[in-house]
Amino acid sequence: MEALLTVGELRKTYRRGGGVFSPESDGARFTAVDGINFSVARGETFAVVGESGCGKTTLARMLLRLIEPDGGELRFEGRDLLALRGEKLRAARCQMQMIFQDPFASPNSRMRVGEIVAEPLAIHLPVVAQVATRIAVMRAGRFLEVGDAEQVLHQPKNDYTRELLSAVPEISRV
Repeated sequence: MEALLTVGELRKTYRRGGGVFSPESDGARFTAVDGINFSVARGETFAVVGESGCGKTTLARMLLRLIEPDGGELRFEGRDLLALRGEKLRAARCQMQMIFQDPFASPNSRMRVGEIVAEPLAIHLPVVAQVATRIAVMRAGRFLEVGDAEQVLHQPKNDYTRELLSAVPEISRV
């Protein structure tokens, strides 16, 4: 199949603390997205799942060019998205769609860690299982596992993926 979207070594870092108007421009940095590679074929639905803060939203915003990556390659229908500006970029965005997690379904800050990890997965993994062709499991800015939805959900290869799925007893019925 022809690749609709191709992502190569996409990266984004942020400066810790200080804020935009801080006099310290050389503050410590953290990596939100760390060398992500994948492609999406026409007609395919690609889901990125992971715990809160793992880099999913930063990745999606870079794909739409709502924020600029620090490095990497981003191609849509063979065109270099990082080279597009103005009307051409807006036209390309009209052909893409991201579905973000509902912030009102996000975990309560008074919950224990196990509950915080389990709740969004219980809410969203059944949806992912129904609509996704392929799934990427993300943690700390990196993809730990990428594969067909059936394989990732029922025969995960990565220990972290298995831990996430074990926190959601309902997944075995999906």
